[in-house]
Amino acid sequence: MAPLVSVIIPTYNREKIITRAIESVMAQSYQDFEIIVLDDGSQDTTKAVVEAYGPKVRYFYQDNKGIAGARNGGMRHAEGEYLAFLDSDDYWLPAKLERQMGLFGDHPEYGMVACQCGSVQVDGAYREKNRPGKSGWILYDLFNKNFIRTSSAVITRPCLEKIGGFDESLREGEEYDYWLRIAAEFAIGFINEPLTVYVDNTDGMSTDSLTGRLHRLKVLEKKYLRKKIPFKMYRRRIADTCHYIGRHYLEKGNRQEGLAYLKKAQKLHPAYLKNLAYLVLNLARII
Repeated sequence: MAPLVSVIIPTYNREKIITRAIESVMAQSYQDFEIIVLDDGSQDTTKAVVEAYGPKVRYFYQDNKGIAGARNGGMRHAEGEYLAFLDSDDYWLPAKLERQMGLFGDHPEYGMVACQCGSVQVDGAYREKNRPGKSGWILYDLFNKNFIRTSSAVITRPCLEKIGGFDESLREGEEYDYWLRIAAEFAIGFINEPLTVYVDNTDGMSTDSLTGRLHRLKVLEKKYLRKKIPFKMYRRRIADTCHYIGRHYLEKGNRQEGLAYLKKAQKLHPAYLKNLAYLVLNLARII
């Protein structure tokens, strides 16, 4: 009999820390699960570390495809009616799955249930709570601000069958795109308690960085969102993202790109006074 939940752990060269993620799943108070580790082309001893757990963990290897491809690879091997995601540098608290499966029981209409996260910062400091969220039909809320971490999310099999996998053309921001696609079709549950711990690392990319915001803009400008999001809300969110991209470019000394994004933001949202101030100031410097 197949387990009810498939826990998908994508990994790449995480031999030193993947055991923490695996063992946090094994320590769950809810035990009807399988663990799938999808190794996305590791060149270290990840395979040996994972296979030391024996049949408790199903290990699969593929050539490197990036994080979206790794998650999709794990999903293809999943046998459960629910699919839970856990990045190999994060970990769960013991009641995480039990609380989420309980919420699915109360709300079978949910396509996904996520939860709040604690975080371990690069300097080792622990923050108990991050990104409070909402339950229900939350597409507009998610469009305005992403409050779902990948390692907190559990989706249903019908959700997967309707939405499909992660967009492998996105090298970053693929998780935000996935939540938005789900929210456009399903109600979502959110538990405002930190049941997952997200670990910051120097290899990761901040969504507040220039690269992060450029990928976010690519996600937000997808055609289906233009149809789903109210006109004014859509333009303001895109304008805000363009504003910060423009500021990043200006800080890096790229005035041409910086001004182009500030102008785009102003065109989208003419009453955007903060953007207008930056635009006028930097145009004056050119003159």
